[in-house]
Amino acid sequence: MNKDVVIKIKTSQVDLKGTGDDMELVTKGEFYTKDDSMYIVYQETELSGMEGTTTMLKISDDLLVMKRYGSNTSKMVFEKGKRFKTRYRTSQGDLSMEILTNYVDISMNEDESKIDIDLVYDINIAGIFEGKNKMNISIS
Repeated sequence: MNKDVVIKIKTSQVDLKGTGDDMELVTKGEFYTKDDSMYIVYQETELSGMEGTTTMLKISDDLLVMKRYGSNTSKMVFEKGKRFKTRYRTSQGDLSMEILTNYVDISMNEDESKIDIDLVYDINIAGIFEGKNKMNISIS
C-alpha cells in the first residue's frame, strides 16, 4: 500500500580544507513496501540543485540505496565499511564518483510510520570534490 509521507533531509558537507556547507530540504513523497524492502520516492527541487530529478530510497536491513533519475542520474549504495564506485550523470556530462560509508543507522517505530536514517560517508567526485558528508533523513 502506498502512503504519502513528509521527508526531511539535513546534509552537512565538509571538504578537505575544512570548508563546510549545510543544506536542509523538506518535501513530500511516497512510501511503499515491496519484497521485504521499504521504498521512499520524491521529487528533487531547485533548492537541492537537482530540479527535474526523481530520487528513490530503498531501505533493507542496514543498507540504503539511493537512486536518482531524470536530469541527474546516479546510484549510491550505503553499507557500513563498504566502498561503492559509480557514475554520476549530469546535464554537463558524466563524472566518476566513489563513496565510503563510515556509519549507517536506520531506525523506525513498530508500525513504520516514522523512519530515521543517519549516514556518515566520505565522497570523491572525479577529483573535483573530496570530503565528508553527514546526512539525516527523517520520514513521517
